[in-house]
Amino acid sequence: MRSSTTIKQYMKDAWPVLIVLNLSILGCLGIGLKFYTPPVRVPIVLLLVCCFTLFINFSAFVLFLTEKILPREQEFGKIIKRFRRGDSRMQNYVLPLDYVDENYEIRGRCMTYNPIGGDFYNFLKDKEGNYWLGIGDTSGHGYVAGLFSLMIMNQMSHLVHKFETPHEIIDQILEHLEERTNTYPHIHRSLYATFLLMKADNKGNFLHSGIHPSLVLYKSKEDKTYVVSTDGKFLSTVMNSPLKKPKPSQSFKMDRDDILFCFTDGLFEQKNRSIGGYYGENLYKFLETAPKKNIRKLIDDLFSDVVKHTGGRIQDDMSLLVIRKF
Repeated sequence: MRSSTTIKQYMKDAWPVLIVLNLSILGCLGIGLKFYTPPVRVPIVLLLVCCFTLFINFSAFVLFLTEKILPREQEFGKIIKRFRRGDSRMQNYVLPLDYVDENYEIRGRCMTYNPIGGDFYNFLKDKEGNYWLGIGDTSGHGYVAGLFSLMIMNQMSHLVHKFETPHEIIDQILEHLEERTNTYPHIHRSLYATFLLMKADNKGNFLHSGIHPSLVLYKSKEDKTYVVSTDGKFLSTVMNSPLKKPKPSQSFKMDRDDILFCFTDGLFEQKNRSIGGYYGENLYKFLETAPKKNIRKLIDDLFSDVVKHTGGRIQDDMSLLVIRKF
């Protein structure tokens, strides 16, 4: 069933190429036979031409499967459909669904470079009604990075009910990681994650801790965006300096209709291969100028803009977590 679907898609997408290719072969054959003087019999020549034609068509099909025969616009269209439709990647089963209540609207989006990626985000409420939100990026790609991310999400979901501040929870995750690494020595100590953990009450008071790309806070009353810096520790057994003094969680305030943008570095480090430029400053310009009434549409438009910048080929996982205060 899958093979027949692939062939049908090939015929549908590449039929102009197939027509031109095979007509060219037939034209060359006709001209060749017109001026042909044997020593080789015509049936043998026809057999060789048929074999050559099959080889050319098979090569074209292989190129189609490797997406080298598709035009850039078609590649762009395919990846846009992929993230809008969603697919059966690990993140679709693990990451929390969008959440809206009387205090906050929380929406996330993740697109991975591989079927299993290292990017993740998580959010939940504790028993006291506080909101906990985390976003992170594990080094590397593939199932090892995905499992490392799952461990962090699991620890976060457990520890928010036992500790009061983000920096305490990050310290506890580090202790758990050290203990697990000592128990299972085959775990690579070079594996690490950037992770930002935030705690918010229903009035918009936020505490946060962790090393991660800076946040962008849109203040509705001023119609202006501000960069909120982050600080804390890597989730790693080897990357945090033993001389670095522990820092308490930092704070900021969200008022009614303010919007907070949290993203992994893959979002602004996507590169345009033609001009060699990163998405970079375009991200901040987009967040400043884009209409903010509909967050879901804003996220779709932003991801479309990033994918367009890359020419349809992303080079890293990218995730976005957006919070609006009601």
